[in-house]
Amino acid sequence: MAQRFEGKNLDEALTMASEAFGVDRVQLTYHVVLEKKGFLGGIKHIVVEAEVNERPIAAAVQEAAAPASRPDRPAGGVGRGRGRGNRDRGRGRGGNGGDRGRRSGGGNRAPRRETADDFQTGDFERFAGDIPEQGPESEQAGVVRAWYARVIELAKLQLEIRTEENETQVIVRLFGGDARLLTEEHGELLDALQVLGNKALVGSKVEKEIELNCEAFKERRAEQLAEKAKELADRVRSNGREQLLPAMTPIERRIVHLALQEDADVTTESRGDGFYKRVAVVMRGAAE
Repeated sequence: MAQRFEGKNLDEALTMASEAFGVDRVQLTYHVVLEKKGFLGGIKHIVVEAEVNERPIAAAVQEAAAPASRPDRPAGGVGRGRGRGNRDRGRGRGGNGGDRGRRSGGGNRAPRRETADDFQTGDFERFAGDIPEQGPESEQAGVVRAWYARVIELAKLQLEIRTEENETQVIVRLFGGDARLLTEEHGELLDALQVLGNKALVGSKVEKEIELNCEAFKERRAEQLAEKAKELADRVRSNGREQLLPAMTPIERRIVHLALQEDADVTTESRGDGFYKRVAVVMRGAAE
C-alpha cells in the first residue's frame, strides 16, 4: 500500500521511503504529491507517495538486456541493426527511424521509472480518500462551482471542486492529482484563476467575493509568509536597518502587513508600482 513521505528534496523523501519499507530505492514506485520551493528560493519541501514495486528487479533487468526477437520481422532488418531502428523502419518511418525510435521510447528497454513530473493513470484515484464530501451549497456557490468546472474541463486538468461559504466569501477548494500544477511558483496560477473568477462573476452573477484555494495551500503559504515577516522584523530590531521582501501579489502583501501590524517596534511599507510590489520592514520611528 502506498504511503506518503516528506523531505527537503526528492532524494531525502525517497531515502525515508526506502528505509520505512526496508527495500532499495530502485524497488520503489513513487509520485510527487507536493513540491514547494522556499519563499526566497533555496530548499524545497517535497511530499511523495511511494510504494514497493512487487515486480522482481531481476526480471526487469533481464528484459532490458534481452535482444529483440519478434516472429513477424525479418531477422536481418534494415538500417543500423538495432531493434529500435528496425522497428520504426518497418513501420515506414523513413531514414531517421532509428532516432525516432530512441526518442519515442520504442524498442527493448527497461520500463521507465516515474519522475516528479509524471502523471500516471490511476494517480487521481489515489487521492480520492482525501477529498471531503460536498456540503450544502447555495445557488451562488453552485454558479461559482459550475464556472470553475468549465475552466478545469477546458484546461484538461484532473481536479475535483468543493465549495464553502461564509458571510462575505464563496470559498472554492480544488483537490486532485493536478493540484501541484496550480501551486507551483508560489501559487501564481491559483491566484490568476481567482482573479479571473472574481472579474467574470462578482457583481453580475455572484454578490460575494470568490476565494480560490488548492487543498490547504493558502493556509500553508500564509503561515510561511508570516514566519518570514517575523524573521525580518527581528533583524530590523537588532540592527535598525530596513529589510525588503521580494515582489509579491496584493494577497501576499496583505498577509505580511497583518503579521506585523501589532508589532510595537517595526512596521511595513509597500514599495513600487503595479500589481507586484515589495514590502519593506522598517523601524516604527523611522517610518513616522
